Amino acid sequence: MPRFARLRATEVREVRPGLQRMTLDDGSEAYAVTDLCGPITLGDELLVNTAALDLGLGTGGAHAVHTNLSAPHLGASHPARVMKARYLSEQIGVEAVEEAVSNADGAGVPGDLPSLAGVRAVLCVLHSHALALAAAVREATGIAPGYVMTDGGALPFVLSDLAAVCLERGVIATAVSTGQAFGAPMEAVTVASGVAAMAQRHINRVVIAAGPGHLGTASPLGFSGLDLAGHAAVLDGLGAATALAVRASSDDQRERHRGVSHHSRTVAALSPRSTVVPVPASMAAEPSDASWIASLGERTVTVEPVPVADALIRMNLQVTSMGRPLERDGRACGWLGAAAAWLAATP
Repeated sequence: MPRFARLRATEVREVRPGLQRMTLDDGSEAYAVTDLCGPITLGDELLVNTAALDLGLGTGGAHAVHTNLSAPHLGASHPARVMKARYLSEQIGVEAVEEAVSNADGAGVPGDLPSLAGVRAVLCVLHSHALALAAAVREATGIAPGYVMTDGGALPFVLSDLAAVCLERGVIATAVSTGQAFGAPMEAVTVASGVAAMAQRHINRVVIAAGPGHLGTASPLGFSGLDLAGHAAVLDGLGAATALAVRASSDDQRERHRGVSHHSRTVAALSPRSTVVPVPASMAAEPSDASWIASLGERTVTVEPVPVADALIRMNLQVTSMGRPLERDGRACGWLGAAAAWLAATP
C-alpha cells in the first residue's frame, strides 16, 4: 500500500519545465511532476510518497511529491476529455491527437483505418536502448526519428532526463506519450495512434519503448515489454514495417540477460512473422546469438551495425542501461546498431 510522509522542501532545483527535484528537511531527495502537484517553493510542506525507498527499491531513487500542502494545485484550465492515470487521484486531462482529428472533421465519426505504409518502427524493450538507437539513426541519416513512449514504465514523460536531452539536441524529432503515460509534446490514446500522428507529420521512422523504469521478472511473461508484441501486430496490420531491437548484453551479471535476453526471445516469439529481427553481421554466424531466431521461425536481416557507441560519444549523450554505461557493452551496442541500420534504411 502507499506510504506517505509530511516533509518540507529545504532546497529546490527546477531542472526543466514539468519537473522539479528537491531536498527535504529529513535529508532525503524528492521529485515533483508539476503538472500534477504544481510548482514547489522553498519551505513548502509536502505530502510525499515514500513507498519505493522505504521498501529498498530503486524506482526513481527519490520520494515522489503527491501534494503540495502549502499551495494546493488547481490544475490546468483547458478542457480535456481524455484522462490519463485514470481513476487515480493524480488523473490528468490531456489534449490527445485523436480528439484533434475528431474535432477537425466536425463529426467524430470513425472512418477508414489509416495506412502506415512507408513507416518503419523499431520496438525496444528498454527506454535507454530506444534513445541510444535513435541517436545512432540521427548520426547515420541526419534525420531524427520520432519516439513513441508506451505506458510500460514511468507514466510521466518528464521523468526521463535522457528524453529531455534528446529533444533539446534534436536526437528525436518529437515524442508522443501513449496509453496512461502523459507529458510528452504530443499525447495519444494508443501506440498506433501515436505512430499515425508521427506519420501525419512526415516522421516515417519511429522508435517505440516504455519510459524509464522497466519492470522485469524471471517469468517468461512477467516483464513490462511484453506489450511490444501486440503493438507490432497492430502496426503490421496497418501496413508499417516493424523490427525488434534485440536486448543483449556482454556484461549483465544475470544469466537470463547475458547474451540475448529472454525478454527479446519472448517478444520475438509472440510478434508477427513479418516483424524482422536485425542481426549484426559479426554475430550472424554465432549459434549462441542467432540460432534462436531461426528456431522461432522469425525473419532476420543481417546488416552492418551503425556504431552506437561512437554516436553517443559524438553527441555527448550519457546513456546507462541497468546502471551501466551502454557504450561499454559491445554486444548490446552491436544488436542495437543492427536495428539502427535497419531503421536508417529508406522507409
